[in-house]
Amino acid sequence: MEVPHLVKWAQRYGRQGLVVIGLSAANPKEQRDAAKRFGITYPLFLWEQEKLPPLLRRIAATPTTLLLDRTGRIVEVQVGLLFGERLTAWERKIAALLQKRPDNARR
Repeated sequence: MEVPHLVKWAQRYGRQGLVVIGLSAANPKEQRDAAKRFGITYPLFLWEQEKLPPLLRRIAATPTTLLLDRTGRIVEVQVGLLFGERLTAWERKIAALLQKRPDNARR
């Protein structure tokens, strides 16, 4: 289960610009209960297919984890659970992306 890692990354890298959000089909009460049970501190939103941006509507499996850079470009997609070496690789990618600044910030 990647939730504990997402919580850790949100806390560790949040000040550097990492934003973690969760989308869930669970109703808001179930989301609040899960947030309390798993220590989720990042925002959770209701998965409402018709209200999602077109890109996210294509997600057909859960969990699916997306890593976006500072410009909103998708850098990595993980369909299924993040575990083992994948977790380590994702954290390295997160740290590397946070070191980069958007092109317009260099001017």
